[in-house]
Amino acid sequence: MRNAIAQQPVRPFGPSLAAIAAVGMVVAALLAVSVAKLSGYSPVQTLGASEVAQSRLLRFESGAQGVAVIDATTGAVITHTSAEGFIPGVLRGLNRMRQTGQAKVTDAYRLEHLSNGQLLLVDTVSGVSLDLAAYGRDNAASFLRFLPTTGDQG
Repeated sequence: MRNAIAQQPVRPFGPSLAAIAAVGMVVAALLAVSVAKLSGYSPVQTLGASEVAQSRLLRFESGAQGVAVIDATTGAVITHTSAEGFIPGVLRGLNRMRQTGQAKVTDAYRLEHLSNGQLLLVDTVSGVSLDLAAYGRDNAASFLRFLPTTGDQG
């Protein structure tokens, strides 16, 4: 019996290195958040006032062949897009939001190109505005082609 007790390793009493590191990270995170809050930092960024350089009212009609992009003012078909890809994906999300309200899927959207270069797709019914650059430059360019190439329209 005496040998069994003597063979037990002796552990020092105290916190382990991993526990000290975890507490240190928590304290550092709390300190960083406190400094940011006290200095007035806000994670929500407000957009500066920019003028609308170009805009166009658009309607989108989905069919088996894809999506027809229509000038909502004249009723002229601008182009047809495929049934898959960025444009139909954005429209599916926006139309889901419209179904929760009293809006029709065929109500117009306003595509705005601002003087600061931003490209926004604005739901004229709900007021929801998507900054298309947030989805990547190529995806934003797929909407930019729906604006007239010369002059303003809006």
